[in-house]
Amino acid sequence: MKKIDFVFYSYPIQEEFKDTALYKKAAGLGALINFDTYNNVLSISKVTDELIKATIDSHIEDTEPKNYEEELPPFDGGLRIEKDDLSIDYQCCTDLGDAVEWEKVISKKSQTWKQIWIGHPWIFYRYNGVNIELSEYYDDIPDDDDIQGKMTWSRGAFATELNQALADLEVFKERLYKVIDAGNYDNKEVLKRKLIP
Repeated sequence: MKKIDFVFYSYPIQEEFKDTALYKKAAGLGALINFDTYNNVLSISKVTDELIKATIDSHIEDTEPKNYEEELPPFDGGLRIEKDDLSIDYQCCTDLGDAVEWEKVISKKSQTWKQIWIGHPWIFYRYNGVNIELSEYYDDIPDDDDIQGKMTWSRGAFATELNQALADLEVFKERLYKVIDAGNYDNKEVLKRKLIP
């Protein structure tokens, strides 16, 4: 598993399907990640086209193609960061489009704690001139003095890992589009735009 990787939720690889060939394939590839007690996610850097297609199919099964624009939510997912047996994961109400929030961490060198929008509960970051510090999760917005750090990265290492994860996300997006183009889907252009904003 990469230290920084984008992941997304896929209904067909949840524990209730652990005896299926698809689940076993995801696990065998190392693409299947136990997200929490109840959910698994897929690493975009290891997922196959077959797993992408299965995720699309389950994601759109209750939505008519003509209603994609108004009703289809994007893939549930975001960045996963692991360091020293600790992890920071995307939270509720976010999607793979949260990549732009993480780019701010390396481009805006704030020395005070700034919120990163990855859903709720929230996390914050700050830059001390050499290192980037990421906070614990918070349900409310605390005062700066009350924020506790969870993990620290050298800015160079964090930027390298994050840029690789962002490049992997672009490759995943291209692969997703190819799967849609090759598949028996209606309203393809809207479907592409809606799954990854």
